Amino acid sequence: MVEYEGDPMRRLIDHLRISSSHDFAALALPREDGRTYAWYYASGNLNHRYKGMVVKRGKGLPGLAWRLGEAVISDSSSSGTAKEKLDCALMTAEGLHAAAAVPIGPLAAPSGIIMVGARQARMYTTTELQYLDSCAIEVGRAIQIHNHGLHTKQSHNPQPSAFETGPI
Repeated sequence: MVEYEGDPMRRLIDHLRISSSHDFAALALPREDGRTYAWYYASGNLNHRYKGMVVKRGKGLPGLAWRLGEAVISDSSSSGTAKEKLDCALMTAEGLHAAAAVPIGPLAAPSGIIMVGARQARMYTTTELQYLDSCAIEVGRAIQIHNHGLHTKQSHNPQPSAFETGPI
């Protein structure tokens, strides 16, 4: 087993990227203004431009996922017009040809947004989107633990991690 050093959230995003077979994964968290999100963690990134990017509700792929409260994709099945509406600066900066964004937590105030992407054309399956939804739940738990130091008691029959039971 490989031991990771550094921030546990960064390790989680690395693990998400690898377990979901993507070239890129990122996590946006709420900014202090409460009206926007910023990309705080990325894995597989080609540059650090993500650090200066902001997610606005309803704008681009991650903003639309936030507004709708569900996974949103931009892949080879998207029409040209739909793809233009879903494109975002992060996809352009990272050279992504396909991406999926998933909000973490309740529709009114998600605790974050996950985005995964591929640098080649691909289509997302229902199974992959379900997997990303289950990963979002786990990342949400990790955010709670990270931010609030919440510790949960292990049950006698712990459920396997969504990362361990992925679609791969």
